[in-house]
Amino acid sequence: MTASLDAAQLMSTVDAIYRREIRVLQNGEYLDWLGFFAPEFRYRMPVVKNTDARADMIARDGELAYYDEDRVTMELRARKLASAHAWTEIPPSRLRYFVQVLDVFTTDTGLEAVSNVLVFRTRNESQEHIYYGERTDRFVRVGDEWKIAERVVVLDRARLAAENMNIFL
Repeated sequence: MTASLDAAQLMSTVDAIYRREIRVLQNGEYLDWLGFFAPEFRYRMPVVKNTDARADMIARDGELAYYDEDRVTMELRARKLASAHAWTEIPPSRLRYFVQVLDVFTTDTGLEAVSNVLVFRTRNESQEHIYYGERTDRFVRVGDEWKIAERVVVLDRARLAAENMNIFL
């Protein structure tokens, strides 16, 4: 199936998925957001370190991460955010997502997309946070749809200024 898609179709397909995903996230529909992911997936956001060598900046697999989740743990996070028990989200954050697809290509198992991501988060009257970095998604076919099997988000900051990490990138 993937061999029949040309570069423009790949970009258009991934862009359409991301536009729908952004709407769901901006509306705080976190349980619905999980529908963008394959039944078994991994969502990882490794810590970024200040080092002399570029190759050592990003924590490796198994090292410290802001997120290193699978469906079970991500569903727990989403359920909490959807409930009245997420006191750090009362009142809820206002979110604005910007995703720029840089490259999409086929792999042996599906698609891979590399994007720039920028998220503005505001809460109450004075809390403002900006998150920006690179996101790599690996997509697989699940029935007739492309689903995210793995997402790795690498922020461009070594230190987060936010009081909590209650958003998904």
